[in-house]
Amino acid sequence: MISYSEQLGETVESFTGNGNKAGMISILHTWGQNLSLHPHIHCIIPGGFVNQDGKWKPSKSEGKFLFPVKAMSKVYRAKYVALLRTSDMEVEQSTYDTLFKKEWVVYAKRPFGSPKSVVEYLGRYTHKIAISNHRILAIDDQTVTISYKDYRSKGQKKTMTLSHEEFVRRFALHILPKRFVGLRHYGILSSTWKRSKLTDLQSNSKE
Repeated sequence: MISYSEQLGETVESFTGNGNKAGMISILHTWGQNLSLHPHIHCIIPGGFVNQDGKWKPSKSEGKFLFPVKAMSKVYRAKYVALLRTSDMEVEQSTYDTLFKKEWVVYAKRPFGSPKSVVEYLGRYTHKIAISNHRILAIDDQTVTISYKDYRSKGQKKTMTLSHEEFVRRFALHILPKRFVGLRHYGILSSTWKRSKLTDLQSNSKE
């Protein structure tokens, strides 16, 4: 199974330079408000990296972004497709051609609040399912009616009525395969890094 986040983690780290270590927490989110399949990844990435001497180096972009997003998009696409080529999956050349014709989106921006608010916001997605009970408005013998926000209409609230079969089909799109990990930690935020190292980095950054 192709890792959706490992290649992104490697992409981030490749921009730090050889021997340096970056970090990332990634959360897979697969659904849109109307239960459509819309796979994307939310990531928390520290605004810097650990250099070869074990010292913390903050971003030089004054907090506006970590690395250039257009360059990251191209590198991520190349790394992911390269892994796909070496996997056991049978993929036709036309699929690779299509992948390279499309622009891949890696969107990075400064936090919209404090680090705590960012973690709390994304934390809601770690064990959330595609639709919660309060959005299911009605169920009868034939249909299910749900509410959703139409972000193409500036988040306007709307309703949608689906047959039982279509509702189940859409919901099933977001059930992850067995042993598939939707929440991943990479680099200096992974379990292989000792917490004492992070504490030392925090202390050094305040000096």
